[in-house]
Amino acid sequence: MSKLTVAGIGPGEADYILPAVIEKMKKAHTVIAAKRVLPILEELCEDVSDSASVLQHDSISFFAMGKIKDTLEQIGKILSEGHDVVMAVSGDPLMYSLCRTICNDPISENWDMDIIPGVGSLQMLGAAFGETMEDALIISVHGRAKTAGSIALAVTEHPKVFFLCSKEQDPAWLSRIMLDYQLDDVTVCAGANLSYEDEILASGTPAEMVKKEFPSLCVAMIKNPSPRQIVRPCFLSDEDFERDKTPMTKEEIRILILHKMKLHPDDVVWDVGAGTGSVSIECARQVPFGTVHSVERSETAVKLIYKNKEKFSADNLTVYEGDAAETVAKLPEPDKVFIGGSGKEMSQILETIAAFPKKIKVVISAVTIETIAETNELLGKYAPDFDVIQATVGRGRKIGSYHIMDTNNPVMIFTAYI
Repeated sequence: MSKLTVAGIGPGEADYILPAVIEKMKKAHTVIAAKRVLPILEELCEDVSDSASVLQHDSISFFAMGKIKDTLEQIGKILSEGHDVVMAVSGDPLMYSLCRTICNDPISENWDMDIIPGVGSLQMLGAAFGETMEDALIISVHGRAKTAGSIALAVTEHPKVFFLCSKEQDPAWLSRIMLDYQLDDVTVCAGANLSYEDEILASGTPAEMVKKEFPSLCVAMIKNPSPRQIVRPCFLSDEDFERDKTPMTKEEIRILILHKMKLHPDDVVWDVGAGTGSVSIECARQVPFGTVHSVERSETAVKLIYKNKEKFSADNLTVYEGDAAETVAKLPEPDKVFIGGSGKEMSQILETIAAFPKKIKVVISAVTIETIAETNELLGKYAPDFDVIQATVGRGRKIGSYHIMDTNNPVMIFTAYI
């Protein structure tokens, strides 16, 4: 049966290509690789004569890799004809490479596939600076959206973090984040063109590395001599907040809401219909490396949110005064959303959330029968398996020598991924 072999060929120099890869290529019908590495592969499979787009050596055809969709279709065609194919990829195919893309594409469902690992650029960087990787976290910012807070959190909690960088998210960008989050005592190491004659290696403090320029394809490592786990603070009481007469989510309900949200320290959070900002403040305290975007239409309530923001030094909280549906359409992509009030714009708000490419956790509190019915109907369209609980809090009150329970209105708390 024909087989596809996805082979890692290391950082680029022939010395780092495993003999097993060379042997596979020599026995294959077709070898596909990036245009820049084809000459090296051709030489390893003995001398090959030049031709335009296809280079022929005995029974081996060498193709330059094109768009992934076209390349996979080409591989499928060759495999269907009973021939073996080697796809040679730089670095290690198991580390932010094409393996996952190939396996997740329906075209490969019935393919017989082997994988040969290779020496990755992160391994080369670690070796260059004499750093092992067993205690390291690995993050790719190449083609992947990462907030500055998530980068700072990763470095805060780990002794070493390795990064696959991009043109915009380069070592200088990482260093700038370290400075912004007062991570001044870390060491930033970076490398480019690893294993080549024009190899670049540099290391230093964030203040030093922020001034250096690197090629678009480079890697970095940040060493933290004092890593620590970020511990979430305890919850606040109602009496802790500036309140006035603006309605506020009671502390017991607030705790249930935060439990349902299950915040991560670097989450981006929306609080829609924020009222006094009690949920916003709690979220801001729970996501020290994230951001909270508090939306409220009442001018009086907005003033209270600002007072509470100042009181609790919630610098990662941004307050927006205005129409909820219009405002959220301009906010950055969230990880979690709490809707405590929608101003009869629930439908438009959920529509905005659903338009994001990833699933977003949404928690909604509802008290009136009308809001409960609307939420139930709307969530049914986006997430039929949504979760809902009813919470009622009774608080003791003394009358003479007796105590009775004053019960607040029951609150429905909906949770869904949209």
